[in-house]
Amino acid sequence: MSIQAIASSLKLSLAPALALVAHTAVAQELSSSADFKIVEFSADGEEMLVQRSEVRPGEIIEYTLIHSNNSEMDMSGLSVFAPVPDGVTLTIGSDFSSVQAQFEIQAEIDPEQEGLEWSTLPAMRTVISEDGTKIQEPVPAEAIEAVRWNLEAALAGGEAALNTYRVVVN
Repeated sequence: MSIQAIASSLKLSLAPALALVAHTAVAQELSSSADFKIVEFSADGEEMLVQRSEVRPGEIIEYTLIHSNNSEMDMSGLSVFAPVPDGVTLTIGSDFSSVQAQFEIQAEIDPEQEGLEWSTLPAMRTVISEDGTKIQEPVPAEAIEAVRWNLEAALAGGEAALNTYRVVVN
């Protein structure tokens, strides 16, 4: 599978998805970048991040998002979100943030509500059985469509936030 197909899904979604939940004037002072690498292991089991143009089912891709505050003022109320592209499944527990943040996933959680909802982990969803009984079950990783970090502290002027997550190629 071409990594470009998976990456283009991420990059197309990142432009509007790298979010600033604050004033739009502040958004001009926030620069964002996204990158991805394939996780490989050396002969002695050491993890390496490499760039390649092709991936195979079962391989892991790590996405890296960097947001830099280019102003002298602190920025509060920031949220960073990114899609889980088609053809991959989120690796639950692989998320990282260089700043204090609450991590959430987006999936269909309540079938009686239209659209997708956000939830912290562990996320539970409602499933309606054939007889109409509602049961709660963990949201399966393959049902997760996006991830989000709600930054809990202001991003200081001149500072950057690094967020990463991993997916497995289906």
